[in-house]
Order: sequence, then structure tokens, then C-alpha cells
Amino acid sequence: MASQLSAVARQVGPVAIGLGVLGLASFAFLSVSGRALGPAELAPLGTLWVLINALGPALFQPLEQEVGRAVASRAAHGQGARPVFLRACALAGGLIVLAAVVLFAAREPLADEVFAGQDVLVLALFLGLLGLGAEHLTRGAFAGGGAFPRYGAQLGIDGVLRIGSAAVLAVVGVTTAGWYGVFLGLAPIAAVLLTAGWLGPANQPGPHHSWGELTHAVGWLTLGALASQFVINAAPVAANLLAGADEQARAGIFISVLVLTRVPLFLFAAIQASFLPGMAALAAEGDTAGFRRRLNLIAGAVTALGIAGMLVILAVGPWLVQLVYGPEYVTTRTDLWPLAAASGLFMLASVLAQALVSVRGYRASVLGWLAGTATFLLGLLVPFRLEQRVGFAFLAGSAVAALVLAIAMRHRLRAPLVPAPAAPVRREDIPWT
Repeated sequence: MASQLSAVARQVGPVAIGLGVLGLASFAFLSVSGRALGPAELAPLGTLWVLINALGPALFQPLEQEVGRAVASRAAHGQGARPVFLRACALAGGLIVLAAVVLFAAREPLADEVFAGQDVLVLALFLGLLGLGAEHLTRGAFAGGGAFPRYGAQLGIDGVLRIGSAAVLAVVGVTTAGWYGVFLGLAPIAAVLLTAGWLGPANQPGPHHSWGELTHAVGWLTLGALASQFVINAAPVAANLLAGADEQARAGIFISVLVLTRVPLFLFAAIQASFLPGMAALAAEGDTAGFRRRLNLIAGAVTALGIAGMLVILAVGPWLVQLVYGPEYVTTRTDLWPLAAASGLFMLASVLAQALVSVRGYRASVLGWLAGTATFLLGLLVPFRLEQRVGFAFLAGSAVAALVLAIAMRHRLRAPLVPAPAAPVRREDIPWT
């Protein structure tokens, strides 16, 4: 267990620092923007922030996961992974072109219905998706090759650029959401340009990797990512869509509150970045005991993190919201605790899903997230007021996803992590008729 803790600490430390910078900068970005724009004008910018951080991972995190898993697995056997990385880049390029076409075709309804008539936020959404696509590809290469300091540096640079741009815009007196959104989208692009000079094993020659192998894995991972991002990010979008004409300011406050209750998710992301490659390496070596120890260690850590976040929200949540966003942002513990509890359960579900992916249990991972998605949608039918209805739907969806994934992981651990090699076929056993 001591060696497991040491390995996790070495991997998590640099990423945690980078994520800490990114997390603080993200909240500072929304805080500065919220004070400069006000609750009503913040609503479309908050929606953009959620969409970038939902669609980006949904489209490109599967590529990061498969690149990280494949690079780590090949590195464990002394092999390079350039064929995997190049095919992943080609697939990401196709997704970005497709996103550009869809956003261009739907720019008017998107601007009118989602971004309060601000066309420039559609462009900002495309820039954000382009940047996150490049970030996820390079982070997969960094994680699989063990370059966690570079992984953390990219995160930190992204965060510094976000808050820096918002601060400048606020100082010069910009009071509309458009420019804040454009610089939010440009930050990850600049971060990739400054950090992508070393890709390690992902840029070294290695065995062939077929399109079929990549698309099979990425297809299932994409379904799982879409469903998981729906579970974690549908709440603010639902609040925005369900809010009546007299509830727009409340929707803006709810989105801001949800972002605050998700602080533990930024800390968890530091663990998540190194978790999948590490588990994939253990699985490739057939180390079932080490696999179980690492899984129990990380599951316990994220459970403790979720409980700590819940306790903070219960103790000082309403005061903290006003401290971060200003006196106009009034909320209650009743609205806060379901969001905090749901974030904790979502982290646990994510650990279980990543562990399944590391042993190529793609379908079981997708099943868990789809169960959570269906539960969230059913929860929206409960006739509570806006904040309670959306908050409890988020809580129920996260809880069901965690339960289904736990059952699937327990079942998977009953079998060897690496299938036994097939017995050699003897010549006399081959049928000739």
C-alpha cells in the first residue's frame, strides 16, 4: 500500500497543482465576469462555460482515455505508440470539422435560444471545442508517457489565460458576454501551443494500430462520455431551459451555485488524469492484487473528498456563494446540499467507470452512465420548484450511475484482468473436410 501511495503521489502532484490553478482561475473568471456583467448577462456566458466543458470532454475525452491507455499499455512492454496517436489526431480533426459545420448551420437558433441573441458566443463555443480537442489529445500522450509535470503545466497556463483575459476585460469596462466568451475559447488553444513540444512514447514508432481497433474503443468511450457529461452538466442547462421569464436571474444564480459545489471535481480531476493509465499498466501486467489495491485506494480517497465538500457546503455554503459572486447571489443550504452530494457520487462513479475502461469494459461503463442519464430525466418530472427539481434530479442520476457501475466492477473482478492465452492448435486437431 505504501508503494501505491508513493506512485499515486508522484503522478497526482504536478497535475493537482495545474488543476488547482485552473480551478481557481475558472471560479475567478466566473466571479469577475459575474460582478462585471450581473446575473442576467452572466447566464449566457455561464451556459457557454458549461457547454464548452461538457461537449469538449464528451467529444474528445474518449480520445484522451484511449491514447493514454494505449500509450501506457505499450510503454509497459517497451513499445512506442505513434500509430495510435496519429490515428487519434485524424479522428479528432474529423470531429472538429463536423462541429464547425453543425455550429455554422445552427448558429441563429443557438444564438437566439441559448446565448440570449449573442452570435459571437457561437464562435466562442467553436474555439473552445477546438482548444479542448487539442488539449485532450496532448494530455493523453502526456499521461500515457508519464509526463505529468507537462500535463499540469498545460492546465495551469490555460487557467492563467482565462482569469487574465477576464480581468483585463473587466478593467476596460466590457459589460457584454461576447468578448469574455471569445477569450474563454482561446485560452486552451494557446495552452496547447505552449506545451505540446514533447509527446514521449506517443511520438515513437510502434506496432500497427488499426482503425477498427481505435474506432471500436472510441465509439464505446464516446457513448459513455456523452452520457457521463450529460449527468454532470445537464443540470445548469436544464435550469436555463426550464426557467420562466421571471426566473432568469434565479437560473443564473443556480448555475453559479452549481459551479461552486463542483470544486471537489477539479481536485478529483488530478487523480483521474493518472488513474486510467496506471490501472491500464497494472492490467497489462496481470497484477490483479495491485489493481484491487489501487482501485480501493482511489475510491476511498474520492469518497473522503466528496464528504469533505459536502460538509463545507453545509457549514458555510450560502455565505461562500455571496463571498465569491456578490450580495445579489442569494441561495440556501436546501438548494446546495443535493448538488454537493451529487458531485461526490459522480466522482465515485467516474472512478469505477475508469477502472472498467482500463480493462476494456467499455460496454459496462456505458450502461452505468446511461442508467444515470435516464434517472436524471425522470427526476425532472418531480413537481418541485426549479432549483430543487434540477438539484434532486442530478443527485438521483449520480447515485444510480455509481450503483450500476459498482455492480459491474464487482462482476468484472471475478475474472482475470488479462485473458488467458489460447491453447496452441495441434495439426492433428485441424479439420480437413
